[in-house]
Amino acid sequence: MSSNRSSAKILGFINEDTSSWAVAALVFSAGAVLTALLALANVEVYQRQLRQRFDLLAAERVSRIQDRLEGQLRRLDSLRRFFVYSDDVSEQEYNGFARPLLTFTQAYSWAPKVLDSDREAFEKSARDAGVRNYSIRELDGVSSLAVANRRPVYYPVRFSQSRSTLELPLGFDVNSERVRQETLERAIWTGEMAASPHMNLVGLETENSKGILLVAPVQSRPHPESSSLGALQGFLVAVISLHKMMTEGLPLSAEDNLNLRLEDITGAPESDVLYQSAANAAASDLSITKTLNFAGRIYQLKVRPTSVFIGANPSSNDSLVILGALLSFMLSALLYVLISQRQRALRMVEQSTTRLRQREQQLRTAHSQLRNVLDAATQVAIIATDMNGLITTFNIGAEKMLGYDSSDICGVRTLCELHLPSELAAHVNELSQRYDRVVDTVEVMLIEAVQEHAHQANDWTLVRHDGSHLQVNMQVSPVLDEHDQWIGYLAVCLDITERKRVEEELRTMSVTDALTGVYNRRYFQERLQAEVFRVEQYGGLFSVVMLDIDHFKAINDQLGHAVGDHVLQAICERLCHRLRRSDVFCRLGGEEFMVLCPDTDSDQAYGLAVELWSALRTQPVDGVGRVTASFGIASWREGEGADALLLRADSGVYAAKMTGRDRIQPELG
Repeated sequence: MSSNRSSAKILGFINEDTSSWAVAALVFSAGAVLTALLALANVEVYQRQLRQRFDLLAAERVSRIQDRLEGQLRRLDSLRRFFVYSDDVSEQEYNGFARPLLTFTQAYSWAPKVLDSDREAFEKSARDAGVRNYSIRELDGVSSLAVANRRPVYYPVRFSQSRSTLELPLGFDVNSERVRQETLERAIWTGEMAASPHMNLVGLETENSKGILLVAPVQSRPHPESSSLGALQGFLVAVISLHKMMTEGLPLSAEDNLNLRLEDITGAPESDVLYQSAANAAASDLSITKTLNFAGRIYQLKVRPTSVFIGANPSSNDSLVILGALLSFMLSALLYVLISQRQRALRMVEQSTTRLRQREQQLRTAHSQLRNVLDAATQVAIIATDMNGLITTFNIGAEKMLGYDSSDICGVRTLCELHLPSELAAHVNELSQRYDRVVDTVEVMLIEAVQEHAHQANDWTLVRHDGSHLQVNMQVSPVLDEHDQWIGYLAVCLDITERKRVEEELRTMSVTDALTGVYNRRYFQERLQAEVFRVEQYGGLFSVVMLDIDHFKAINDQLGHAVGDHVLQAICERLCHRLRRSDVFCRLGGEEFMVLCPDTDSDQAYGLAVELWSALRTQPVDGVGRVTASFGIASWREGEGADALLLRADSGVYAAKMTGRDRIQPELG
């Protein structure tokens, strides 16, 4: 026993006879050093997590701003197409089309081209149309308008739809001021939309008076046989308040996590600050800079965190230091007590060591078996994560499916980083509404694993190493330890790209007429029922235009069914060019066709029918000659069902047939 006592060591190098106070002090010192090391490691983890959260939040905000800029281009282009494909746009038609487009846009204006020789006649026609004291005007100072000086060409505002409560700047000549004039000239030269530099806007409140103009040249429709553009008719102008666009629908300055700065760097090295958040940026090296191209101008968006973001993501280092010190003190006190019971402690350590070695061997065997199973599943991607979504296992099937090497993924990237960001953002909103709380992006892939649908599989889009997209069916399940405590998550993914492709092809085939390529009766019935539901629930109007090809049976009988098919295809191609983007054109069957026109009254539907009727009559079909059709019109009436509406349109076609064909029957009473 004495020999054992002489050879026994505490902590491997302290003699058993050493003072218990000295042992306690040594252990406490070691604990303090370990706590300091852990604190340093925790700082690194905190900085990495803070960077990840900031990158996700900033990327979402950048994507939202980019979507708003692109939305400006799409809405102005749709308004331009409305002008190009309309013979003459009235103020009522303009207001009806432009008013719903005022999203993140302060105003839309139509500025036709007016020569100096036509100035008096143009002003008189505007006054005759009901615009009192209308005249072509220009800026007299900063914001007041005065009668414009004579110049060869004017682009005065004729129609305008605005969110402002101030008087509309009707008659203001967009060509009267240098910056606006240069923007118009750039749009004429390129033939595309052009954005102006940062400037003072006319007709808006003070808080929205700084912004940019987005102009789109409107050419007349070219001759079908000509490849050149038509003559310039004027410009459509979108008035954009950058302050309103950047802040509308976003958190208040006092609550915003991000500081945004938008600069126009088109004329670099000089830049123009277009927008600066009111919330001050925090002292941090976190930032994201994104270059955006917008209608010929180059913008630079810089995103930095605010104090709100830093405060919402505090460091746990202070708590760790306190906890480490407390644990060190408790451990030293425990050792002080346990030294007197050395023999018992040594036996317990020996027994525990034996059990741990056995357990370690069992774990090694289980881990080897599990690795063999995972590597054998080459057609299935199996991905395991920890509680924070950080990937810990990435099998061979996942490597083959996504193109990543497991060494580049495990311990480096989270599961949500492999997903399509836009899809994740949409699912975040959906889950936040479903569970009535804010769902973090890191949670979005894992939250359903701990809810009532733990074994429910969902379809997701993953991003491969080469940037391509892969559609998978993913089932996420919790991973439990021997105490039934969650220690991570397991995601099993199956490649469903081929299944999705087949489903999409079947969907397209189910709603498309095989001969003409336009929508079929089934799709039309779905859209008609949806439109009836919309107007019954939310109000509004819509119309249908039915047409039946005249003497089509004679064409089939005399020239053959192949020629008849050619006639149907040529007519569909010709009519599609005359329809609006919102119209739904379908073949009901045989030689019968139908056009569903949302937000269209009877008079507007009649005007559309006239265009279609004219398109058929003005250009013969090769090998057949001129082909005509009889038209019927019906506008929805309150309380009317879809069948009754179609019956009235069919009755109109029948009436047109009975009165000589090749005509349009106005809506029957």
